[in-house]
Amino acid sequence: MTIIECTTHFQKQFTVSGYVVNGAGDRVLLVHHRKLLTWLPPGGHVDPDETPQVAVVREVREETGIRAALRPHPGIDLEVDGTKEAQLDLPLSMSYQLIPERPGEPAHIHMDMAFALDVMGDETVDAAEAEVHAAGWFSLDELQELDTFPSVRAIVRSLIGDRVPIRG
Repeated sequence: MTIIECTTHFQKQFTVSGYVVNGAGDRVLLVHHRKLLTWLPPGGHVDPDETPQVAVVREVREETGIRAALRPHPGIDLEVDGTKEAQLDLPLSMSYQLIPERPGEPAHIHMDMAFALDVMGDETVDAAEAEVHAAGWFSLDELQELDTFPSVRAIVRSLIGDRVPIRG
C-alpha cells in the first residue's frame, strides 16, 4: 500500500517551494524551517484565489526578502480549434508529503509544487525571523553538509549540479 492509499482520509493542502538560483548560477537560496528544523527552499501554502506561480514568488519574498521570477516552463501549447487556454508555467516536481501531527494540528498532506526561480537584482538575504530561523545562499558542496531532505538535494543538483563554469 502506498502513502497515497494510506492517507486518503487526511486533509490535503496545496503548497509551493521556490528553488531560487543566484545570478552566477552556482548557489541556491534555502531557509532553516522553524517547525521542521531543517534546511528547505522557501515556500508555503497557496492562498485562496492565488495561482501556485504567484504564491511561490510571494513566499520567497516574504521569507527571505529576495525578489525572484519564475523560470518559464510552459509545457505544451493549448491552442485547439482557434481557442486558447492559458498555460501556467509547470513546476519542476509535485510531491505528496505527509506532515506529522503536532500539538493543535492533526497530521495532514501537503501537495507541494516545486518551482525554479532566478533572483532579480539584489542577492542580499533578509530572513523573516517570524517565519524562518535563517536564510542563505548555498553551493552544491555546502548543501551536502546541511540537514535537509534527499529530494531537496536532488532538485538542487538538477539546477546547479552540472553547471560548467563560464570562462571569460
